[in-house]
Amino acid sequence: MSFAVVFLLSAPAWSAPTTVTIGYIPGEAAADLKARGEELAALLQKRTGIKLQTYVGTSYGDLVQKMSEKKIDFAFLSALSFVEVEKQANVRVLLKKVWEQGYYHSVLMVPKASKIRRPLDLKGKRIAFVDEKSASGYLYPLVFLRGLGLDPQKDIKSVFSGGHDKSVELLKKGEVDAIAVFANDAKGRDSAWTHHKGRMGEVRVIWSSAAIPNDPFCVRADFYERYPKTTHDLMFGLIEMNEDPTAGPELKRLLGVQGLMLATSQQYEPVREMSKQLARQSEEKR
Repeated sequence: MSFAVVFLLSAPAWSAPTTVTIGYIPGEAAADLKARGEELAALLQKRTGIKLQTYVGTSYGDLVQKMSEKKIDFAFLSALSFVEVEKQANVRVLLKKVWEQGYYHSVLMVPKASKIRRPLDLKGKRIAFVDEKSASGYLYPLVFLRGLGLDPQKDIKSVFSGGHDKSVELLKKGEVDAIAVFANDAKGRDSAWTHHKGRMGEVRVIWSSAAIPNDPFCVRADFYERYPKTTHDLMFGLIEMNEDPTAGPELKRLLGVQGLMLATSQQYEPVREMSKQLARQSEEKR
């Protein structure tokens, strides 16, 4: 519990905010995400005594902006949005989500019967991406495709679905030829496809990215410094819920994960490198 000592020495124990806001990245059904966020807030409030409210971003950029404007105190971010927030606002990573392991992948999937056998076959085809700020749903495959000499804006018929679940539906309906989505393993056996009622035997993975660090739970650094005890209580409230035999299953259901674990900023260095590579590619195109 050394964290607690550091927090408690840096500010008066009685210093506390009236209300704390936790933000969530979009990407799934917004209404359902909002409901699950509010349910988690109620459970955390009961455990910690901290008054909590939930905010679901309208886009990745919206959540980054709200945190920069200090309208959100904590947030469950994607790996990339965390790296972007770092550039605009001083934030600290506290925890990260865990599925099978502490990382995930971006995969390109096609129907099993598709004639598309390799990524180069995607030229001229319809691909559903998630969002321009989605690491697994766009940016990792963007860097990869550009490396092959394919420009998603010219050589591919790109569609932005707005969510991993929506991309899955587009592929099921045959409205696109391929999708870029997350997977918890390189072979896509546990992925957006299987999470949304798809069977693995119905699709093939034609590309998988290197490991991407799992989504972090972050706090604004200025909030951390002003309200150390609140930060400590909320972070360890989540850890205690994760380890509680009764509360643990509820936490995992609400966050859609197998658990939470402590995280460090250094673990997100591969994402920073990807972001730099993307910037270099963009510069070379000019």
